[in-house]
Amino acid sequence: MIWGDAGDTRARRVRSGLVLTVAALVLTTGCVATATEARSVAEAASEPTPEASPDPTPVATPVVIPADGPIIVGEQTVSGVGPRTEERVPLAVPAAARSVLVDLSCDAPSHFIAELGDAMMLGQAPLSGECDGSRTLAWPWTYGSSGMLWLSIGPEVGWTLSVTYSSEPFVQDADLVEECEAYSQVYSQVSNADDGYGFYAAFGADEWNTRVDAAARAAAALADASDTSLADGFAAMRDVLAERSPIPGGMTEVQEFWEVHRPIAETCAWNHTEIAVYAEFGG
Repeated sequence: MIWGDAGDTRARRVRSGLVLTVAALVLTTGCVATATEARSVAEAASEPTPEASPDPTPVATPVVIPADGPIIVGEQTVSGVGPRTEERVPLAVPAAARSVLVDLSCDAPSHFIAELGDAMMLGQAPLSGECDGSRTLAWPWTYGSSGMLWLSIGPEVGWTLSVTYSSEPFVQDADLVEECEAYSQVYSQVSNADDGYGFYAAFGADEWNTRVDAAARAAAALADASDTSLADGFAAMRDVLAERSPIPGGMTEVQEFWEVHRPIAETCAWNHTEIAVYAEFGG
């Protein structure tokens, strides 16, 4: 594994709130912050303002509503080049819409992060992945939703959003909701172990190891009980935690930890059940 110098005093890690505003994520006791926020904002801040702008007054194409159930109530296509992290992409969401579906295509390979409105306020999540057209981005459209789309993407990448507005509500996978919430506890155990041992010096190496061992057992239990696509990820996280360096501290700074955590976090985000950190220290 690739381990940092865990023996040295570690600078306090900064996790920023995107959700998906840059702020220190050394949280006050009892607060909850998302685990993917730091990466989202860091990527967005490094990208230039794009040159292309979509139509400032977008209009969705209306669709006739049949009487036999949930249907498409509007469609819209928006194109641009580069990230839209400052001047967001405006979407014309019809009044009858209950969910927003976006097919994102790109003219070059690129990783993307997309957020519709204020995901944290709405209890939703930014969506991220590779711009390869492999899946449709979907958001619930509820009271308080905003039609302004934040898009982080490669600076020279041309993109097209093919947007569909549906009268059918977004439905979360209940099994993923349960498993993602349980994994948040595992992630929080590891994060609190690192913070307590490192920055706050609240306990020593023995307690750090005890806490990470507990997180490894919890990940193993999740892997054994999982009924979703997350089972393999939970098992991999169990192995990363169990086979850690004998030098205490810095578990969340290890490359292998993030390689396993990231796909779990992305799967949970696409279900709008984002991983949260329940901080023990900082108050």
